[in-house]
Amino acid sequence: MFAALIVPFLFAGSAVTGQHIAVRLGGVWGNAVRLFVAAVVLGGLVAVFWPESIGRETFYWFFISGLIGFGLGDVALFLAYERIGSRLTILLNLCLAPLFAMAMEWIWLGNAVTLSVFLCAALILTGVTMAIRPGANSRQKLERRGNFAVGIFAAITAGFGQGTGAVISRKAEAVAVETGMQINGISAAFQRVFAGLVFAVVAVILIRFFLSRRHSESWGSPFKKDLFPWLLGAALFGPVIGVSFFQWALQSLESGVVLAIVAMTPIVLMPLAAVTEGDHPSKLAIAGAVVAVCGVVLLNVWA
Repeated sequence: MFAALIVPFLFAGSAVTGQHIAVRLGGVWGNAVRLFVAAVVLGGLVAVFWPESIGRETFYWFFISGLIGFGLGDVALFLAYERIGSRLTILLNLCLAPLFAMAMEWIWLGNAVTLSVFLCAALILTGVTMAIRPGANSRQKLERRGNFAVGIFAAITAGFGQGTGAVISRKAEAVAVETGMQINGISAAFQRVFAGLVFAVVAVILIRFFLSRRHSESWGSPFKKDLFPWLLGAALFGPVIGVSFFQWALQSLESGVVLAIVAMTPIVLMPLAAVTEGDHPSKLAIAGAVVAVCGVVLLNVWA
């Protein structure tokens, strides 16, 4: 239970540090640097302790999952961070991801969608609609960049990436069971993060060299001393420590219970975003966040 309870705090820490990196470095570039650090740490651990956990059959599915989840999903996540802040980004991401995951399972696996799922989906969407409102008294400590509507779309895309990537990741785990491979959370995270890093690097190259220099001329340097703690936090709190604790929790508790606890991340994040970003949500936005999170909790309990 301890591992599950600590995950929302780790994911919240990843969000506030990631938002700082996105604003200081730019979303696409900041995400690539953060995934590089995470891949180096995870890859080192796997190479030393679990080199046998990388297999061709499972790597294919983990790589596809990582391209969608850590690739498309995290590029969109960081684009949303710099436009709408961590609070609203994580709310849209974590609350919509289960809906995208269930839609994917319905289309791909033919899983039935019950009335209770529809009711939870309606509750989530109602809460999210209420929450999409900037706080009237917000005084951003970091100046946000870009269009607000684009940030909302990017956060929704991040939810799609996370939800769809999770479904494909479960397929990889099923293949591991069929082939008798032992895959732990750190190994799975490394394979997915590596794919995400490939996607992120391609995105950087396309924007930097082929689209328009004006999109990359404001990208900052990751070697500034005052930026290093934020960069390290963004890399460790999420892909490394956060995912490891998440997998640890899944080994000792039912997945529905773990996911319900993780769904509390947007609530945990609110005071952190207020302190680090000056993001003070309106009463309607707070109520919407609570409604949406309750919908996700009920969805994981009833599903």
